[in-house]
Amino acid sequence: MPKRKEAEQFADLGEKDCWHLYGLQVLTPSKFASVVGKILNGRYMLVNPGTQKKNTTSLAKGMNF
Repeated sequence: MPKRKEAEQFADLGEKDCWHLYGLQVLTPSKFASVVGKILNGRYMLVNPGTQKKNTTSLAKGMNF
């Protein structure tokens, strides 16, 4: 394969402003406090993962014992 004539250019990464709850768990305490402060001030937001409802249908439901 021939070499590229020009170096690839990528967009600069922006500041992360949407946080998932699991992402907050791995932060250092100082970074966690900073991010939570910005969330409370409205500069950052939390991503709502939405909970899945488990099917709670019992195997015995509908059976006459």
